[in-house]
Amino acid sequence: MIQANSNHFSYRTAIYCRLSKDDEQKGESASIQNQRDMLEHYAKAKGWNIVDVYVDDGYTGLNTNRPSFQRLIKDVENKKIDIVITKDLSRLGRNYLQTGYYTENFFPKNGVRYIAVNDGVDTLQDNNEIVPFKNVLNEFYSRDVSKKMKSAYLTRARQGKFTGCLAPFGYMKNPDDTHTLMVDEETSWIVEKIYDLAISGYGVQAIRRILFDEKIPTPTWWNRKKGLRNKTTKLEQTVKGGEYWWDCTTIKEIIENPVYLGHTASQKANYQFKIGWLSDKPKNDWIVVENTHEAIISEDTYNMANEKLQSRKRPFKTGEESIFAGLVKCSDCGKALNLGRNNSKNKEKILTCNTYRRYGKNLCSQHRIYFDTLYEIVLADIRKNADFALNDEKAVVKALEKSRDSEVEEEQIYIAKKIEEDSKRVVELSNKIEKLYDDWMDKRISETNFQRILEKAQAEQDLLTKRIEEMEKKVVTSKVDEVNIYKWIKLIKKHKNIKKLDKETLNELISKIYVHEKEVVDGEITQIIEIHYNFIGNTDNLQVSYNL
Repeated sequence: MIQANSNHFSYRTAIYCRLSKDDEQKGESASIQNQRDMLEHYAKAKGWNIVDVYVDDGYTGLNTNRPSFQRLIKDVENKKIDIVITKDLSRLGRNYLQTGYYTENFFPKNGVRYIAVNDGVDTLQDNNEIVPFKNVLNEFYSRDVSKKMKSAYLTRARQGKFTGCLAPFGYMKNPDDTHTLMVDEETSWIVEKIYDLAISGYGVQAIRRILFDEKIPTPTWWNRKKGLRNKTTKLEQTVKGGEYWWDCTTIKEIIENPVYLGHTASQKANYQFKIGWLSDKPKNDWIVVENTHEAIISEDTYNMANEKLQSRKRPFKTGEESIFAGLVKCSDCGKALNLGRNNSKNKEKILTCNTYRRYGKNLCSQHRIYFDTLYEIVLADIRKNADFALNDEKAVVKALEKSRDSEVEEEQIYIAKKIEEDSKRVVELSNKIEKLYDDWMDKRISETNFQRILEKAQAEQDLLTKRIEEMEKKVVTSKVDEVNIYKWIKLIKKHKNIKKLDKETLNELISKIYVHEKEVVDGEITQIIEIHYNFIGNTDNLQVSYNL
């Protein structure tokens, strides 16, 4: 227990700093650096020895599950600290029960003096009767702030404004408007590289290894370099070269995040006061506003990378992995065709619909094809299309137009439907505003309520009108993307004389292969194979014949 007359130079002092998301709205005054500077100056002025500085950057004060705070508690229990100081009580926490436990029970029992500088709290003194009330007020304040921030974030999300603490990796906040994003030239190339690797058929584990081998630092390292965060990962602390060890979840989130298309996606998780994160929301429940900032990757690249990511499967149970893994699909159920071997003497490799293998003929049929047969079909088609692309570019354009016609038609129907729905809602809102005005004139509604409802209705109307205008621009006949044509030509021409297939080549060239069920046509067993190439889609359907 520290005595009032103890030698102050022996005081082992711990500084605790915390910054949460809502604190960041206050600017530099609440910053970690500001807290640290203030408390270090305070301790040095007292002549106390600072043994450690504990920092929780970006953590709520509503619970104590904060890494540095938990480390502080362990050090207190291990008798390494005599004094704990914070800027104010709210830095320690905003849950009045938890905060009260530490100030009135835990610290005194462990012989530790606690000081909240700005609040004038010092557990060594006898004038701390106000502390419980301040703890309660802090929680009420936090609850009120939570409600207001939730409403504010929701409004900003619907407006397409960025509301995060840190810009997504590859972007930076616009210094003139922190709610908009700008491409960060220093890191955006890494995002592009990750997408290129995903398109080439690499899974997140393989991408992680490549990033490590090429010594490309993690987002955490970049944030420290830019002075945005002080956090270090466990790998950085324990493993040499840990700053290059990417988390697989981070890579997956980058590939799946529509922000790299130039869209703002918000409200991705469910939160509850005092508890925090509860669960992730389904993508359909996200608030996505399109074209809010410059894109880093194209829509085609995004779609292909995500298709490859979603379709990757584990190796065959014997350890053998098909070079077609993630590419070959059943034309009826859309599920993968899995690699296996038949019971013949040669144990030939066969691809069979996974739905059929798991559930039987009630849900799907075999869609069976020999691995070697598919191999030869795909190899021949790549050679044919390489010649095709090199010798007749106009024919390539026609092929692209043909493959995209149906997609364009579906898109146009969807857009027209959304325009109709939004236009109907705009009319409803206009009628509502007119009625609202009449109610106000007839004094059936107060001016305060009138203004509140009016602003809400007009805001929704403006948003819908803007969305209709954007969608109407899309109601045009889509032209062939020449960029994709030349990407295709550049990609395919180098494979004119290809002699062998491998996984990397297949993923580089092909997005998916659909295998149809065999059928008898004109007394002959036939099977249709659809090969869809990256950038241009399906060139034509191939028909395989079998002897009866």
